[in-house]
Amino acid sequence: MFALAAELLFWVIWEFALSYLFYFTGALLLYLFSLGSVNYPLSPTRFLSSSKIKGRRGSDKPFLLGFAFYIGLFVLAIWMY
Repeated sequence: MFALAAELLFWVIWEFALSYLFYFTGALLLYLFSLGSVNYPLSPTRFLSSSKIKGRRGSDKPFLLGFAFYIGLFVLAIWMY
């Protein structure tokens, strides 16, 4: 029972850390490449408390961009190896 609870706790912490890392990277890339015209909140409290509009969150674009960035880095590292 303890192992299941520990695994669940590890999964929740890991999921939070990775989702914020992907979101932060994507928001930073959008901010840099748009020269400041596109601005998403970077603090974890504002990212998690974003309102849902018609079933979609406003944080989908930065999250997906950050995820694609790290997948691209991974592919580049494999290709260069």
